[in-house]
Amino acid sequence: MSDEIHLFIIWSKGLSSKDKILSDITSKFEIVQSIQTEWSRDKFSENLSRFYGENLPKNSSKEKHCGTGSFLCIIVRDKNPSYELRLTSKGTKSVNINMFDAKQLYRNWTGGGHKIHATDNITETRHNLYFLYKLKYNDLLDGIYSKIEEYYEQDLIGARGWKSLDEIFDALNELINYVVLRNFENLDAELDNLHPDIDLLTDNNRLLADIINGKKTLSKEYRAQFVTTVDQKKVFFDLRFVGDDYYDYKWEQDILKTRIKYKGMYVPNDEHHFYSLMYHAFVHKPYLSKDYVLRLMHMALKVKSTYTNYSFVDFSVLDDLNDFIIAKNYNYVEPVDLSVFYNTSVIRKFRSTQLSKDRLLFEKKRALILKLKNVIRKVLYKFLPTHD
Repeated sequence: MSDEIHLFIIWSKGLSSKDKILSDITSKFEIVQSIQTEWSRDKFSENLSRFYGENLPKNSSKEKHCGTGSFLCIIVRDKNPSYELRLTSKGTKSVNINMFDAKQLYRNWTGGGHKIHATDNITETRHNLYFLYKLKYNDLLDGIYSKIEEYYEQDLIGARGWKSLDEIFDALNELINYVVLRNFENLDAELDNLHPDIDLLTDNNRLLADIINGKKTLSKEYRAQFVTTVDQKKVFFDLRFVGDDYYDYKWEQDILKTRIKYKGMYVPNDEHHFYSLMYHAFVHKPYLSKDYVLRLMHMALKVKSTYTNYSFVDFSVLDDLNDFIIAKNYNYVEPVDLSVFYNTSVIRKFRSTQLSKDRLLFEKKRALILKLKNVIRKVLYKFLPTHD
């Protein structure tokens, strides 16, 4: 088996055993670099939560146990990796036993608990290296990276916002399977909008939220919108994920499996882009807008189809969408996110529909709010001053 890159972290409350641990690491692995790392006190809890993928409150037991002072990260090369099944905190998994067993030993030396962190698979190493130091796994494996300073005083990537969208997508490209669902042709222009909004699809929405350092905009569990800061401006991300019924489960998987690279980001291929946008325009919207008609007519050439304005007026294009859904063994599905409209009047042309109780209640509330807004608008208009 070829070499692997891994890392150990000795959190601040484990540093009293540093020399003993370093001596043992040296006997088992090749040390690539040791980095004394310090996070800002005001960001430590948030950094720890994102690093471990857990919702850790400030002053959590884990934080107190690990310590909030500077910690030592030791990046190593394992020249003889070996994998076996081990019982981990996340169940029985196949792990690099050289790393896993060393971690258990060092934890015993430091009195048990989690004063020692270590990666036991390549995916985890890739994640840790980029989150901590913006280092790419393959660059370290090939020895073509610029070394980090021995004392590194900086929080996790994106902890205080991002310089650009490119910086975010560099991180996403390294760490996660995703696509930008639409409007990616000139994404930088999105930052000029009053409320920039980007739609992503992934197979790990928790990790994606941690990567972008996104905060939920609403406490509602079903709501999938997160906000982060890019170039000192709030940017909103709708994080769609496999299993959320934004699209059919199999369709969401297929979109990710067939993704293509475009301008430094991953996007759906032409076929999935076209039909997913058509589905979005007809099923996720209460009515079809002119903008979608123009875009779909333009995009149709890429999937060797031709439409006229009348194709959209009489909704005959829906027959093509339905043929695509049947051919791919997909289905029309009610989104888990209740804020996403579900246009049953369109779907009934091809399928019987039965809405969930939660959605029926939500739609009643939505209709009531809309009615109240119209009443208020009429009252305000009535009392507005007129000009002769």
